Amino acid sequence: MKSSPNNRINAIMDALLSAHEEAQRISYSSLHRMPEYFMTMRVADYFAENFVNFGYRLEAQVKRTFEASDMNVSDISDLLCETDLRSDGRFDLVLHTGKKGRPAHILEFKRGDKTSGMLSDISRLAQISKSAGRHSLKTNYLVLTRRCPSEKNTIDRLIQRLDTALHEVGLGDIEVNIVSSDPQFPYLNANREVVPDRAFQIVILEIQG
Repeated sequence: MKSSPNNRINAIMDALLSAHEEAQRISYSSLHRMPEYFMTMRVADYFAENFVNFGYRLEAQVKRTFEASDMNVSDISDLLCETDLRSDGRFDLVLHTGKKGRPAHILEFKRGDKTSGMLSDISRLAQISKSAGRHSLKTNYLVLTRRCPSEKNTIDRLIQRLDTALHEVGLGDIEVNIVSSDPQFPYLNANREVVPDRAFQIVILEIQG
């Protein structure tokens, strides 16, 4: 498979839907109850196995990721001055291409859709995207699971809430494309008991500054 915006989004979704089935079959659990690194590993392996030219790095260091990209040195220096982009920080997953392993896309994973948490990750990924310009790391992703009603898709509410929050903090110019799964079952509480009339969704935010 070749990389394209649609192929990448579909791959992330397919990997996580498959991971949800695996969580039920092997762990008697549900994707939304699994650790974030479970999602990270399943997506990473899916890309490596199904795309022609993708490899990956887990917990990739921020500074090394930037230095391995084709961004301008001055842009990298500016990025590393940002308080939420510490040089020794880590990205959950970095997809890279080619023999030199050039970073192509950053993926961060979350459980839940708390507005403050999403804004923090979106802001970081958008800063990178803006600095990248036409270079690598132009398109990055925030991937999360969120609780939702079992018979109603409430993704429009999330989109509206996020759009309002982005404008309130001066990030209204960020391009965010949101794709969600249908409601998934089962939804489990902290005791791993099925909660009636509840489900969860997989949500992918494609971010470009």
